[in-house]
Amino acid sequence: MRAIGLDFEHRSLTETSLPPPTEPRSGEVLLRVHEVGICATDRELAKFRFGLPPEGESFLALGHEALAQVEVGDGRWAKGDWVAPMIRRSCTPACSHCAQGRRDLCQTGAYLERGINRAHGYLMPFTLDTSAELLAVPESLLDVAALAEPLSVVEKAVETALRAHPMEPKSAVVAGAGPVGILTALLLQLRGLAVTVVSLEPEDHPRVQLLRRSGAVYRRGRQPEKADLVFEAAGGALHLLDWLAPCGVLMLIGAAEEDMPLPPLRMLVDNLTVAGTVNAGRAHFQQAIEDLALIPRHLLAAMLERRSLDEWRGSFEGSPLIPKIVHRLD
Repeated sequence: MRAIGLDFEHRSLTETSLPPPTEPRSGEVLLRVHEVGICATDRELAKFRFGLPPEGESFLALGHEALAQVEVGDGRWAKGDWVAPMIRRSCTPACSHCAQGRRDLCQTGAYLERGINRAHGYLMPFTLDTSAELLAVPESLLDVAALAEPLSVVEKAVETALRAHPMEPKSAVVAGAGPVGILTALLLQLRGLAVTVVSLEPEDHPRVQLLRRSGAVYRRGRQPEKADLVFEAAGGALHLLDWLAPCGVLMLIGAAEEDMPLPPLRMLVDNLTVAGTVNAGRAHFQQAIEDLALIPRHLLAAMLERRSLDEWRGSFEGSPLIPKIVHRLD
């Protein structure tokens, strides 16, 4: 069975053949994978900056943003059901947070992540998955369902920011115009906030044009007016505290490993909050699927470029003009 992923023995991004899945056991279903999105995490994995193969193996199949169809179901899922899988799986034995279904808040760090950490991803035509880790995708959303996983991460970040702000925030700034940055801007607008995006793309870049069509303000590399909420989605949070209004909340979604100054006096006097989020819980995945139906479809469609699986190698190189590359496996 064809699979795209990482050969840890030879430190290479490669295509290989894996054994086809066995018959599902109790609590499992067999999935036919239809589409897989590629993101910055996959490109970082391809550079071997993090990630691990399954125990006892030297290959890790990549791909964690998947749309699949049930091939062999169980009592919960029927053949033909469309599903999106959650990515992080509980540590074993489960810590108190994982035991409550919040693997995104795992206390031990010993979780599995499909396509990232010690569990194969979805860049293969068939795979087994745990029935309880799947969410239903309406057929009306199949054309944008590959965005469910990245939007789930944004859902968690926006929920956290709104909960942390002591009043009712009205304005937001997003640093970065990648897929997560754009989805953050679209979701914040859906929540009723005025949104500015700051990034380095030139004014005629397709991503900038998409943002302007959405109604967001775009500033190329320029400090924006201070905002109630600031979301870091570009990989560097060095000066973003300067963008916060009093009582503001800075959310770190994509920050790189670098020092960030935290001026204690200003944080105290202005009631500032800095928080980080990663991954997403079931409620965030479910909310993402629901919000995909509410965000203007033409904006979501403009985020996607579909390619055949034969074109996989180019998808791990550079930063594409279109925010999200999605590979078709059928």
